[in-house]
Amino acid sequence: MNDSEKALDQLKVIRSMMERATVYRALSAPAAIFGGILAVVVGCYFYIQEKNGVFVSGSQYFWTWVVALIVGDSFNGFLLLRRAKSEGKKFISPGLRLTFLKTAPAVIAGGLISFEAAKGLDLELCTFVWILCYGSAILAMGEVAPRSLKRLGWAFIISGALLFLIWMKFKAALSAVLGVDYLGSASIMMMLTFGMLHIGHGIGVLLRKGKK
Repeated sequence: MNDSEKALDQLKVIRSMMERATVYRALSAPAAIFGGILAVVVGCYFYIQEKNGVFVSGSQYFWTWVVALIVGDSFNGFLLLRRAKSEGKKFISPGLRLTFLKTAPAVIAGGLISFEAAKGLDLELCTFVWILCYGSAILAMGEVAPRSLKRLGWAFIISGALLFLIWMKFKAALSAVLGVDYLGSASIMMMLTFGMLHIGHGIGVLLRKGKK
């Protein structure tokens, strides 16, 4: 390997590290914890609605969670913009654009499939699609994502697959034990995944950061 090839390899390594750092900041601990708490709040709201006998349409369920996503992403964007300004860097960086491109297929597919599922009041299927597609989107980042994000992605894939298999096999028994129907069960699964996994991820990042 000549000097020019070595230099190119070093530039690739530096670029990969910079892109990874950008993605890491874009999915920081405060944003993860905020998003997790928001998911728990929305999930509790729907759970209580079912317990009170209030009918919630598939459209209401879908668009309420979309609004929650927008709120969470807006907070995420605010943190990213503030940090970019403090460091004198561009808000829309090459790493962030690469992240959008890598995650777009899973996000688009998940949005379209879950929308149709929600219209048919199959809220559990809608939720499973969200969980699995979100995990797939994170893992699609590949080498750009730090190990903590990859672990989060796998946590969503594994928990989504396990919840799907368990619920499909023992749906009737679990519904009777938990005293829930499709809205309550979907809400519980959202709280366990988008709620608790995000909160756990954020706390884990903060703890590791505190040890450094």
